[in-house]
Order: sequence, then structure tokens, then C-alpha cells
Amino acid sequence: MATRTIRRQHESTNFPELRGAICSAFRAVICERDQRLGLLFLQLSDVWHRFYLDAGLLFWEEGSCPEPDDDVLEGERYTDLGEALRVVGVAVGEVEMHDSQLTLQFENGARLVLRNRVQGDGTEVVELVPGNS
Repeated sequence: MATRTIRRQHESTNFPELRGAICSAFRAVICERDQRLGLLFLQLSDVWHRFYLDAGLLFWEEGSCPEPDDDVLEGERYTDLGEALRVVGVAVGEVEMHDSQLTLQFENGARLVLRNRVQGDGTEVVELVPGNS
């Protein structure tokens, strides 16, 4: 049986195929100096998704799990967005990229909005709303 792998490199897109997938982990690489985010890792229904924003585009690839030796540079660390958003064990509602912003919504009301930084590298958090416990 053939499996379908999710890959995107788009300015505008959505992910209807992720609706209802259960989040088991959500991590991001964060620069300690200016709190910008780099790579993000979302584990949904036991499948890892690696993504980031650059030049107004979303780059998303299924299958790449966090690898500290490859992902984290000096002055960076992982941060647990799953805990901050309270989404571990919660289903995805919507994932959309429009107008240079990526919005992730979960069925418990959690919401994360990210955009590529205007100056410098990395991604900034526009909105982080934890879900209901």
C-alpha cells in the first residue's frame, strides 16, 4: 500500500489532510538571544512534520524528526510548544498559510500564529493562545 507524504513549499496553502490528527509532540528550535524560532517539529498521529518560514514561504516536510546534533546551533535550544499550547493529545483543527502567516488551530481552542521576521532570520510568534485543559 502506497503512503502519501506531505510536502509543501508555498506562499498560500492549507492542510485538510491533517484535520483530526492527534498531536503527540510539538517542539521548536529557539534562539535564546532574540527568541526567534527556527525549525519547528510537530508529531501528529506518530508521524513527524518539520517546517519553517522563510522569505514569506512555508517549507513543510513530513518524516523528519528532531535531531539535536543537526538542528540546534550554539545559543539555541528546543522549546516545548506542545506544553505551552496544551495541545499534546489534542486533535488538529486547521493548518493554513496565507499572507505570510502560518496559523495552527487545535480542537481545544489552542492557536499559534507565526510569521517570518521582517528583519533578520527566523520566525516570530504573532499569537500564542493555549488551549483549554
